[in-house]
Amino acid sequence: MDENQEEDLSRAEVLEAPQMGLTRVAAHMCLDIFDSARHRRKLYVGEWLPEPVPDRTTTVVSTPVRALDRITLGESVNTALTVVPESLTPAARVAFVLRNMFALSFGEIAAIVGRTPQMCRKLASSAWRHVRHRRRREIASDVHTRIVTAFRAACDTGDLTTLVSLLDPDATTLSDGGGKVRAALNPIHGAERTARFMLGVLVQHPELEATLQSVNGKTGLVLRHDTAVSGVVSFHVQNEKITDIWVVLNPDKLRSWNRS
Repeated sequence: MDENQEEDLSRAEVLEAPQMGLTRVAAHMCLDIFDSARHRRKLYVGEWLPEPVPDRTTTVVSTPVRALDRITLGESVNTALTVVPESLTPAARVAFVLRNMFALSFGEIAAIVGRTPQMCRKLASSAWRHVRHRRRREIASDVHTRIVTAFRAACDTGDLTTLVSLLDPDATTLSDGGGKVRAALNPIHGAERTARFMLGVLVQHPELEATLQSVNGKTGLVLRHDTAVSGVVSFHVQNEKITDIWVVLNPDKLRSWNRS
């Protein structure tokens, strides 16, 4: 089948079954975007993190929040869950969304992603296990907020001992500067190294003010210089210990936080 025949077939599908046809077109576009993004990230300077989303009640955002934005701000779509899919292949991510969000059959998904129905079932199941594992590890919002608040207070006073006590021994910090601003190029592992890194950032930049604020639906820290947001920090807490810290410093990913 040549390209013209495929194009005619796609048009016929859209006319005969609009919902399925448009879903297929959108899914193919997503696959192309994922593949392109994966290639760009190979050239990305340092660690790559998803763009943090401000809560709809955040005062720095003056524009109305659309319905789709409200979905991304939900409790189930926090930083932990947006980081996990990045480890999946584009086909697995699309299979997961089409199955769990649009309830497509695995036969329909197979026609879209170019895999067998059996393989699509495995891809979707694997993706769901990743997400479900993260959800099981989530703690109550008030506990999360209490731990992050204590973390901020320890940073303010330079209390290294307290900071270390709040961190899991295997805690990991990722810092995303995108080559635009200074950031750690590699992951930082361990409670003490993470604590010293966070204190070092604040000591080197005394002009920054860290405030508690909702980040992707969970309490995080927003770093401001005067009124401009210079960084956003989000946390994953398990068993009342911080296991992951994500620091986004790339100004290109902070535009939604700096809208006037």
